[in-house]
Amino acid sequence: MNGAPRSQGRTAVTGAVMSLSPDTAWHAVPAAVVESPHLLTGVAVAASGEIWVVGNVGQQPLAARWDGSAWTLPPGPPEDPALVGAGLQGVTLFPGDARPAPDASRPGAGTPSADTTSPAGPPPGLRVIPSPADGRDDRFNGGAERTRRPALRVVPGTEPAGPRAVAVPGGYDRVAGTEVPIIRHWDGRAWTAWGSWGGPGLDSGYVLTDVTAVGADEAWAVGHGFPWGTPAGPVALRWADGDWRPAPLPKIAKGKLLAVAAHGPDEVWAVGADDRSGLILRYDGAEWRRAASPATRFPLTDVAVCPSGEAWAVGRDHVLRWDGRRWRRVKAPVAAANTVTALSPEEVWVAGGRGELARFDGRRWETMAAPQPFGTAAVWLASAASGPGAWLVGTRQVTRAGAPDDARTIPVQTRES
Repeated sequence: MNGAPRSQGRTAVTGAVMSLSPDTAWHAVPAAVVESPHLLTGVAVAASGEIWVVGNVGQQPLAARWDGSAWTLPPGPPEDPALVGAGLQGVTLFPGDARPAPDASRPGAGTPSADTTSPAGPPPGLRVIPSPADGRDDRFNGGAERTRRPALRVVPGTEPAGPRAVAVPGGYDRVAGTEVPIIRHWDGRAWTAWGSWGGPGLDSGYVLTDVTAVGADEAWAVGHGFPWGTPAGPVALRWADGDWRPAPLPKIAKGKLLAVAAHGPDEVWAVGADDRSGLILRYDGAEWRRAASPATRFPLTDVAVCPSGEAWAVGRDHVLRWDGRRWRRVKAPVAAANTVTALSPEEVWVAGGRGELARFDGRRWETMAAPQPFGTAAVWLASAASGPGAWLVGTRQVTRAGAPDDARTIPVQTRES
């Protein structure tokens, strides 16, 4: 064969994570969450500065924690082999954690947690090992066999206690032939499933897409059913008094909710779609109502609330702002917005599906490029504020030379998918 040999390689999707320092500069987190191709779709920041990201790797949900210098993958329940396409979509942390914060402005040089129950320093990178060959785990399902395929877990005893959290995924149960919601609770040491597919009184036939804490012991999770099933339309579950309960919502047959954010127990916003246009619902402490908003041609994929109560929602080329009286459209230099985070009315960030980054300072917008290795190759899917800073997560495509033939790829999708 004439000419230089062509390099062998495969394209795969890996997670992308960035932090915003107080000087409004974005910094790429250098370490990969896991080595396998993976997708990140949610992020939450504790008062201490501890970071959680969620998504999926292969057909399994993924939840990882960044302590300022390394990622760790805490233990959790195995997945049922009947579940297809399982992935964590949203995560929230309950307030109350008081451990020292990592240095968010230097995402490669933070200090480990000072928790004395943890080993001296984090492990040298993430240790991912297969589950036992017979697929059994006596902690769940009475020791019954759950799966024959490898599951992700970490050697026990390496995880310090941390803030309580909730993560919500969904998937398709190919045995039952229906979509199923899943709710996971983090007690500070391990993830546990709430019941089999969600909890007592929670039906199947829908998926959950996002979750937000509104107090030390209260949270909202949102999602949607499907036009051909029951329930159809938007779904909201409330965590209170140690239980998840469905909440009545306006009937919108083709409606779905994709994101939720709260200013407090009496002001919760959820956004999504009514058929192909945007949808906004508001909870006022007593009931959920549909909020009047400018017409959009696409679903709204994210919502954020400033500490002052001002709210922002985004979806494709639309940016909407709640000024305390009504929603208005804001002209912004974005064409593929997926996520928004609002530190204050003078510090709002929008990010999107083409690596887009735009900052609103209260008067005007400024666009900027994401740092390398992201640039325009990144697809930003979720964001979270952390005091004077913020975090962004998403995906980017990478080409690995000499990748094995069985290397799996994960399609990149926007949050409206």
